[in-house]
Amino acid sequence: MSAKPVVLVALGCFWPGNDASGPNQSFIALATALQGEFEFRVVARDREPGAVASSAPAGWVDLGFAKARYLDIGRFGARGLSALLKQTPHDVLWLNSVYDREFTLPALLAGARAPIVLSPRGEFGSGALEVKAAKKQVFLRLARALGLWRGIVWHATSAAEARDIAAEAPRAAKIVVAPNLRLMLTPPPFTPPGEALRVIFVGRIAPIKGLAFALKALAQVRAPVRFEIFGPPEDAATYAEARALAEALPAHVEAVWRGAASNEAIVEAHARSDLFLLPTGGENFGHAIFEALSCGVPALISDQTPWRGLEAKRAGWDLPLSAPAAFIAAMEAFVAMPAETRAQWREGARACARAYVEESGAAEASARLLREAMR
Repeated sequence: MSAKPVVLVALGCFWPGNDASGPNQSFIALATALQGEFEFRVVARDREPGAVASSAPAGWVDLGFAKARYLDIGRFGARGLSALLKQTPHDVLWLNSVYDREFTLPALLAGARAPIVLSPRGEFGSGALEVKAAKKQVFLRLARALGLWRGIVWHATSAAEARDIAAEAPRAAKIVVAPNLRLMLTPPPFTPPGEALRVIFVGRIAPIKGLAFALKALAQVRAPVRFEIFGPPEDAATYAEARALAEALPAHVEAVWRGAASNEAIVEAHARSDLFLLPTGGENFGHAIFEALSCGVPALISDQTPWRGLEAKRAGWDLPLSAPAAFIAAMEAFVAMPAETRAQWREGARACARAYVEESGAAEASARLLREAMR
């Protein structure tokens, strides 16, 4: 047994080579910052979804900031997870996602013995609950009735998410607020703009991320636009709809599909982008938003995230989804800005991200969360 408390983190998206995921970057920053007090171990899927063969080595892999173990995913979740929980001494089990059928639900149903921290990752936000609402409400009622969440510590990344969790979790549930830990990114030199407005979208191709909304808005923009779309096609219907909307764009608006990409590739893409567009239905944090701002890309997003008041900071806009015309007007206004003003907005974006890093107190709050769980 380690001299330090061992935190076993189940993070399915931490499969080999997947470094662009926001939760992965947050976990790396967390484990690096707190490794003096805790020993971190992470268990994840051994391949990206849909891949036939594993891309992971066998056994525990030392990553420096943590040790990792990769498991094959079967019909009923991660194969060997129950045995791993029993054979790997740990003081805290940290689960991510309420609905996760690969790690969270099998671990809870197996009756894990160590204290449990559960991070819903924005899944109790109003926008998230509206997606497949009927199925989710059935699951939530069943989980409460079965006592699936009895005794766990809930992790909220903000006071707003804490309120969302309190509305869905069992009465008197223990909820601890600890902001996501992120570090500033260092992009390559910014590529000066050309004739077309360079807009970038980074996110899962899923209903909540609003790609269809973005494409409909771009179709109404009068200026030339080049729209780069990064993200895996998680939902087939959403992807098909977005593809159809992209094909119907006017000739002066070009959509470029990039698919899933590495963190390095996305940072490089930010360096050649003028504006980040993510009309999301809800985010508890918004890792992609932070990364864009950190790279100096002003963000045009919905008002369903913690990133608010962007226009006053010259860092972008946060607008209601009920007003699609406001998104179009914001893009037209950005196109009309002189080069000096756009440079000021790039600085405003960086300053907004830097203020979060410096003021969040995320490392100490995360340590308190783990200490609270161990009590």
